[in-house]
Parts: sequence; C-alpha cells; structure tokens
Amino acid sequence: MQMKKIIALAVALPLALSCFGQRDPAKYYAGQAAVCGGMDSIMARRGGWKKDTDDLAFPDKTFPSSQYKLVHARSKDIIAIIQESVPHMEGMDAKWYTSIRGDAYIPNGPVPYSIVSRFFEYYCNTNYKKIILGDETSNKIEIFVNRFSYFLEKADEWDIRNDGKKRTIYQLPPRAGKVKDFTVYEIKSNSNLRNAKAIIIGRNGKVPWNTLSRKEYLTGLKGMYETQLKKFSPGSGSANDYDKKLKYINDFLSTASQDDLEQHAIIDPKMGIWGFKGTFGEENNGGFRLVVPVLGEKYFDKTLPRDAPQLIEIYWSYSQSPVGLGLNKQIENNFPLEKLKAMIAN
Repeated sequence: MQMKKIIALAVALPLALSCFGQRDPAKYYAGQAAVCGGMDSIMARRGGWKKDTDDLAFPDKTFPSSQYKLVHARSKDIIAIIQESVPHMEGMDAKWYTSIRGDAYIPNGPVPYSIVSRFFEYYCNTNYKKIILGDETSNKIEIFVNRFSYFLEKADEWDIRNDGKKRTIYQLPPRAGKVKDFTVYEIKSNSNLRNAKAIIIGRNGKVPWNTLSRKEYLTGLKGMYETQLKKFSPGSGSANDYDKKLKYINDFLSTASQDDLEQHAIIDPKMGIWGFKGTFGEENNGGFRLVVPVLGEKYFDKTLPRDAPQLIEIYWSYSQSPVGLGLNKQIENNFPLEKLKAMIAN
C-alpha cells in the first residue's frame, strides 16, 4: 500500500504542475508550499554538489579510451566554473556528470563531450505536509564542447545560390539580449513550465555558421515554390496560391538594391520561413535568422589536441518556481563566461 501511495504521488505532482496552465506561477508555488511553512521554508533548505555516474555510451570510436582522462581533467575545470556561477543552493540540490557521446563533426576532429549539472528542487508534498527533494528536474546547466545540442532547428533544404546544390538550412533561435557582451538565445521549450537559453562561444570570436542573406533566402524559397508549382495544373487553386507567393519574391528581387539583398534575412515570426509577403522582420521584435552551419575543416583545427575545446555551447533551462527563477538569476549574474572563453583553443 505504501509503495502505491509513493507511485501515485510521483504521478500526481507533474500532473498538478502541468495543470496550472496560465495561472500566476508565483501564486501557484506559494499555494503549494503553504502547508509546509511557505516558500521561505523550502528556500531555507540548502543542498550541495554530488558527482553522478558518467555517461560514456556511444563515444566517438576513433577517440581512444586511454585519452578519456584528458576529457575528465577538462570536465573538472568546467564544473568548477559552473559551481562558481551558482554560489547559493537555496531550495535545491545538485548532481553533475561528464558525457562523452557522439562522433566528431569531421573525421578525427575535436571530440564532442559535455558536462551536465542538474538542480533538484525541494518541494512541499501536500499529502504528507512535508518538504522532500524531487527526483526529476527542469533545472539544468549543460556545457557542450565541440558540438551543438538543443540549439539549431532544421528548417529545410534549399538551393540558395542557384548552383544546383541543396544545403540544409537551420533556424537560429531568437536573440534574448546579452550577458556580459555574449549574445543569449531563447531556446524553444516543449513545456510552459520552463524556459531555456543558450550562449555560443566559438574559435577566434567567430560563430560557426553563416547567416543567409536576403538574396540567398529568397533564391532558396523561390526555388522551393517553383518545384511545388510544377505539381499542380495551371489555373488550379494551389497553382494560383504559389503564383501569388512567387510574385512577392519576384517583386522584391526586381526592386531591391544590391545592398538590400546583401543584408541578413531576418524572418518575421508572424510570416514564418515559408510565408514571405514582401517584408522582413526585426531581431528586436522576435525576428530570427536562417543559417548554414560551418563545422568543417575551415572552422576546426585538426592540429590541436582532440580534447581541446574549439566550440562551446552553454545551455541552461529553469522552471518558473522561485527556485528555478533564482537559479537563472544566479547564472546571468555570476557565470564567468570569460573563463570558458579562455578555454577555447585558437
């Protein structure tokens, strides 16, 4: 019977959290904590850091296991930076581990690995009227080295230069301001209970992608429309729809100056990637870019040690609880990004 109660509570908590929908999160969490002495009682719980089991599944097979110690040594330096960014552990407890997973972007290139830290929240169990530590969490800081994760979203495959070569196009997350002169990107979340952000640090201060120009964007979109148009009979409703879409593009290409066409294409979120109607968006109003990653030998230096960081993604997610919001505030105020930048091999 006791086990059934525990299982029922484990199921009920996330369901309860998912049901508060558009309610004020602060009021919701305050209400949940009331029978346990309020949020102050939860925030009075102070946790620490524990080492969790490392994830060594599916590493790059060309990276010898005898060199894992080099990655682990760098991981210790990186986790020290993460711990420096979260000096206060009110209402939470942390675990961290190293993950060596996935193949390098280029053969025998810089090996991908990550340092994952998870922050488990204390919460009020309203059935037992007791504060306990949760065993699942949305609060994370993950440092991805020599690879992307949770960042670029595949959009389409287009011929953007009229050279007969299709390139995979990705959607760059919208910008969400800056932290210490580093651009912060807002990462799409599959839950209304958490937020996620990321910062990219590349070699020589360069980002590992090329932003599509207006001309490249319109060239690729036009080619896609023309391919679709061939599938329909002239004069049909679908054909007429594509004719209208092509007119927007042709009108813009025929009247825009060369300088206009060479500007970065900022996509209006209201129109989306495939809904161009003669105007572009603005980044300070939710507009986003389309990019082609540059992750080959022109970007990575194969003469450097394989464990040396050449690309770093700082990713963090946090709940809307006081604990999660406090974690985000600490990261934005304290994270010593300059120390991670100093690790980049140039």
